[in-house]
Amino acid sequence: MSLQLIDLIAAVATTYGVGGALSVLFQAGQMLVRGTSREVSLRFLGVYVGGYAVWLLYGMSIGSVPMIVVHALGLMCGAVTLAVALRLRGPLLSLASWATCQ
Repeated sequence: MSLQLIDLIAAVATTYGVGGALSVLFQAGQMLVRGTSREVSLRFLGVYVGGYAVWLLYGMSIGSVPMIVVHALGLMCGAVTLAVALRLRGPLLSLASWATCQ
């Protein structure tokens, strides 16, 4: 494979990764518009954020700037979405606000 083709694939993969990382913010927006996070799995969001954290650490360990950028962005966007979901669920100690969300 030629170096130009590899560079093109890397650029497309990075662009797609950034788009994927940003896409979770649509879910945060929907939760804010609806005023509820009932439809969203907190477990999924936790795994989503954790996955970006692990890949970010890996990217940092190998010094891959595209991996670092994509996964840092994914971690931030996922954390924002998770924070919105948790905020809309109400206080953790108030079990009544969480009972209908599981």
